[in-house]
Amino acid sequence: MKAFLSITVPLVFCLLIASCTTSSVNPLASPKVCQADPRLVGDWHGGTGSDQSTCHFTITKAPWMHVDIVPDHPDSKSKINRTPESYDFFPTVIGKNTFLNVVQRDENDHAKSYLFIRYKISGNRLRLWLMSQQLPAAAIRAGKLKGLVSPDGVDIAQKPAPDIDVTLNDSSENIVKFIQASNLDRLFDTPMTPFYRVKPAGK
Repeated sequence: MKAFLSITVPLVFCLLIASCTTSSVNPLASPKVCQADPRLVGDWHGGTGSDQSTCHFTITKAPWMHVDIVPDHPDSKSKINRTPESYDFFPTVIGKNTFLNVVQRDENDHAKSYLFIRYKISGNRLRLWLMSQQLPAAAIRAGKLKGLVSPDGVDIAQKPAPDIDVTLNDSSENIVKFIQASNLDRLFDTPMTPFYRVKPAGK
């Protein structure tokens, strides 16, 4: 499953994302009650070594936003996918925390599910974290959330596996309650490389 910002994550995280994800059938909230985040608009640059890229964020039709991710060196030797990528998303605010609802599409380019990313903007620095697999999987097995846990494409209900896909089928309201009751640093435990603003909107 292709994941958002895969080319901007350090290699160890990229390999992790390629093998296991937490996605959701429903977003954290309806787009009708959300707003675009103008702080994101513009160009942000980040990455490590030869695996660096620029993210160009725009507002399409609020609250919907779009990001184009362009690698600095698309022809460099790397195990990471270095082709330009584009994603649609909209932000959601839960308390004092901000999240992205990133659309994941199938092979026919149809919207299939959402990937949740926690983000923080401090001055010209943008930090992002992916949701863990283990905590949502444990909640599903305990009956606290509706969803599906699958290792290697096989459905299970046993102990957590080190390499699993988690699909949340619960309502937006229940997923938000789960997030509010969780330790966010443990729930969103996979940090991406920080990004730094290089060109704000209109510049």
